[in-house]
Amino acid sequence: MQRALDFDKTPALGVPLPFFLNVPLFGLLAGLLATWTGPQAFSSRWAAQALALTHLWTLGILGSAMLGALIQILAVACNVPVTPARAVARSVHALLTLGTLALAAGFLWWAPWAWTSAVILLGLAFGIYLTALGRALWLHRAQVYKGAREILVPVRGALLALALTVALGLIMAAALGLGTGLPTWVDSHVLWGLLGWGGLLLMGMSFQLLPIFQLTELYPKPLTRWLPLLIPGLLLAWTALNASTGLPRLMLETVELLLTGAYVTWIAASLHRLATRKRPTAEPTTLFWFTGLACLLACAPAWVWMRHGQAPQAAMVLGVLLIVGGLGAIIHGMLYKIVPFLLWKHAQDAMVIPARDPGQARVYLKVLPKMAAYIPERPAQWHWALYVLVVLSWTLAAAGWTPAGQAAGPLLLASALLLAWNLGRALRLYRQTLQAMAALPHHAAYAQAQPR
Repeated sequence: MQRALDFDKTPALGVPLPFFLNVPLFGLLAGLLATWTGPQAFSSRWAAQALALTHLWTLGILGSAMLGALIQILAVACNVPVTPARAVARSVHALLTLGTLALAAGFLWWAPWAWTSAVILLGLAFGIYLTALGRALWLHRAQVYKGAREILVPVRGALLALALTVALGLIMAAALGLGTGLPTWVDSHVLWGLLGWGGLLLMGMSFQLLPIFQLTELYPKPLTRWLPLLIPGLLLAWTALNASTGLPRLMLETVELLLTGAYVTWIAASLHRLATRKRPTAEPTTLFWFTGLACLLACAPAWVWMRHGQAPQAAMVLGVLLIVGGLGAIIHGMLYKIVPFLLWKHAQDAMVIPARDPGQARVYLKVLPKMAAYIPERPAQWHWALYVLVVLSWTLAAAGWTPAGQAAGPLLLASALLLAWNLGRALRLYRQTLQAMAALPHHAAYAQAQPR
């Protein structure tokens, strides 16, 4: 695996950024809904409000960030550019945003028009996305960077899991819209979505991003080689056993235990690398990674509680730990690394230095902020502390504690507002930087001299 990324292959800023900006947007919507419904949203995993909140999280917050980040990472880490990137990103972003809103409306109001709209919009969004990425992986298979295999294997598995998750979800949503019986595929839809699409993609990204941005040791080769192959096999085995009748329940639970063990192995390796990283201080992204991995590790006893305990809330707690605590925390942490870097990189690319004039370069450097200036550490650390409270409140609310259910919505609202403020501040600084560079005498004169 290479420790370097080819940032010359970075897509245009308008490709991943709208997906990342969906995170605070849908965080606000989920916070408003949780505030409005209160503890009722955590009463059962089958409650309409709980289903709407789940998909605002999985599609609006997590899904948006993951779709945008994957386009970025395939280009710079694997030499697999998606084309036409702008057209694909714009159409998928618009369809995903509207489709997620329609799906949430379908759960809240149980309206056939909402289900039908969601099926059409989300089917188009994921159809375009999967087709574009599948085409890119095929066309550029010969030019893939030599050290990118550790990323591509889990990415391919994640995309296959996404396709199956989407297919199952669309069939169930269409059944609800038509008023027919709901297929008994809910558990498969959840497992392939969270452990297949979410888990495999996160695992693949960690193999590359932790060594580069957190200055950790590389993951052991046997782990990067076999875990991304083992997990899809176990998911297929679970699906087959779950669909079978007459087989001992122990067989299904054994596969679940092996799945849990596979992910615990990766989590333990990741925590060890973060604990022994060469970067001396724990930046906000590091804190979010620690929080997310700790929540994912807590999913193991939560699974045992769900399978062998008597509490009906165990499944809710497990879902919150996976979605809000594990995937959610790490996604937020990655935003605090990716967004400032992209803004800094594209501001650098906007420099115009005729004949490589070193004097002009020095003039630019006076107005070009450092990457750390886009989102300072202190506001990002405040957001991490607030997000920890979000995770605690949502977990306790899922466990049935009424005061936590009342606090969960307002805390998520505050978290989303702070994230929106931090990202908005970074975008303002980026625009101000472009304006300052455009006002430089050499830049203005050079721009006016260019043929139109």
